Amino acid sequence: MVIPFLTIYLNTELNLALNKCAFIMASFGLGSVVGSFTGGVLTDRIGFFKVMYSSLLLSSICFMSMMNVTTFLPLCMGIFILACIYEVFRPANLTAIETFSKKENKTRSLGLVRLAVNLGYAIGPFAGGMIAASLGFDYLFLFNGLALLIGGITFFILFKNKKQRATEKEISAMERKALQMPWKDKKYLIYLFFFTLTIFVFLQLLYTAPLFFKTVYGFSEKMIGSIMALNGIIIVIFEMPLLYKIENSYKPVLLVVIGSVLIGLGFGVFTLITVPMVAAVIYTLFVTFGEMLSFPFSNSHALNFTNDHNRGKYMGLYTMTFSSAHVVAPLAGLYLVEWAGYGVLWGGSAIVCILAAGMIWWTGRETLLLV
Repeated sequence: MVIPFLTIYLNTELNLALNKCAFIMASFGLGSVVGSFTGGVLTDRIGFFKVMYSSLLLSSICFMSMMNVTTFLPLCMGIFILACIYEVFRPANLTAIETFSKKENKTRSLGLVRLAVNLGYAIGPFAGGMIAASLGFDYLFLFNGLALLIGGITFFILFKNKKQRATEKEISAMERKALQMPWKDKKYLIYLFFFTLTIFVFLQLLYTAPLFFKTVYGFSEKMIGSIMALNGIIIVIFEMPLLYKIENSYKPVLLVVIGSVLIGLGFGVFTLITVPMVAAVIYTLFVTFGEMLSFPFSNSHALNFTNDHNRGKYMGLYTMTFSSAHVVAPLAGLYLVEWAGYGVLWGGSAIVCILAAGMIWWTGRETLLLV
């Protein structure tokens, strides 16, 4: 509920300049980087269960506390702390998915969790727009915090007695030491770097697109929430059947490439179509189908690099790609808008995303030849 409307809240409700909004949003990204790394290490040490429910419960408190923070520096600090606690959840979550799934249905397992996430994303922005319009922006933080509290309590009750699947193969101490450092895996790092560029473009959906809809297209918060909810609704309806159909038919790297190209084309739509509602819908369709192809298979591809002794660290580094993009995306996006306008941002985003897709294809070309 909060994140899609945070830039609007900071700019229109608290009257903060775009450059200050950018720094606050970058604080969220920086906190996400720290949280992702910490979450990966903690997951390998204490297990995904403790990390996940602690993150949910503490994040709940943070979100509800933020409704009383209204000045620049406290907002930066508060958002940073919130993101640190919030993001430790993600590598633990990805590790849990691997634990409870089998090799042949790993991508569908990821897709099923994404379905749950996007069902929330379909409801959240729509409900957030309604709450902001009728009750005020402060209540976004309150309701978001309550949702996390309910999630944390429910997760604790349902999973407190669950046991992890036994390790299928033990490895020697020497092998474990060699495999536990993902930041020394050059092939993995190259892949993550170019995938991060795609995420940077995709995250304009959260940081600049809502503000663009509000200030350029003149859409209301309700309309913005409805457009963003369309993304989640499409994913809930189509992603699982799509993954079931193509999971074992195509190489993951190829699907990541196609998805990245679609995301880039989606943002390029804003420079080609002048009718606001038509542009918004077509943009949503391109970005959503790009996301459905790119993100589940990027997760699946990343998990292929891991083993039972280093999975948390690898997934921590993987989620850091999203977190790093959260730092760069608002700073670069909002500053570029202030300096050159939205047209340059949308055109540049399309070019960056398509070039990144090309480089992902190039780095994975040997895999693509193995049919």
